[in-house]
Amino acid sequence: MENYSIEGDEASTEKHSVEEGNINSSEEAFMQGYNDDEDVEECAECGTAVEKEKKLIKEIDGEEMAFCSETCVKEYMESLSED
Repeated sequence: MENYSIEGDEASTEKHSVEEGNINSSEEAFMQGYNDDEDVEECAECGTAVEKEKKLIKEIDGEEMAFCSETCVKEYMESLSED
């Protein structure tokens, strides 16, 4: 693959660097942490990662769903009642 970059197009250059394996140490640490936590659950309402220690599980329509906070549980339930 040939690399072309347009002057001032930093995103294009960065994309090619990552594809080629040229990532900086903070990006590498982030990806290592992400790979270590492959079983991370997302909040059913807001989509953020749910920490195992703080996870709230609610059974809704026979399905267990994970939430990050009581606020998200409430908002999710309210959105169901609006339908």
